Amino acid sequence: MRTIEALAACVIVATAAAASAQESAATVSASVAATNMESRTELTFAGTFGYRFTRTLGLEIEATYVPSLKSSFPGVTVQNFSTAAGTALADSIGAIGLVFPGPTYANPSGRVVVLSNDIRIELPTTAPRLTPYFVAGGGVAHVRRRADLTFPVPLPLAGTIALPIRPVVEPVSFAETDLALTLGGGLNVRIVSGVSVDADLRFFRLLGDEDRNVGRFGTSVRYRF
Repeated sequence: MRTIEALAACVIVATAAAASAQESAATVSASVAATNMESRTELTFAGTFGYRFTRTLGLEIEATYVPSLKSSFPGVTVQNFSTAAGTALADSIGAIGLVFPGPTYANPSGRVVVLSNDIRIELPTTAPRLTPYFVAGGGVAHVRRRADLTFPVPLPLAGTIALPIRPVVEPVSFAETDLALTLGGGLNVRIVSGVSVDADLRFFRLLGDEDRNVGRFGTSVRYRF
């Protein structure tokens, strides 16, 4: 009798271990997405590596890369302006004033890299192939921008006429590392055993000198070992 009970206990333990092994597994994914930042949409690539501890709970390390960022510099506005010569100067040279075009930005470029640790919660449903999920976490974001700052150099002539000469172009760059908060979710569709596709929506909040909201939508291929 005791032998039968011992065998039954071993079977139960083995079955529970096998079920736990099926639920816990390492995962990797790669995605192509579109990121909207400051009213511009850019092509984005992302990849994750994670581990699912239970059927519903997992932890992931995610990297998001925006290779081309063409939005303007944050908080920088360049305007053209004009000045009039003083009354004494106008009387002495007979000129109404001088026109000074202000500097302008051109050829904006840059990139964004976001690294985050996320908790992934999957919500089982009655449909075996469809699994909605929720993601939340945080990390750091590195934003780098570059542009050409052009200074027109006019040569004043008599009266109000100004003859422009070759402008001065000065490359400028800007980089910052911000705290990044992540919130999102989506739907996981299982294709075959171990392979699935995610339809994913993410929201990033970059906390820097000027807080910015970044949205990302895309699809990814996920493999569970």
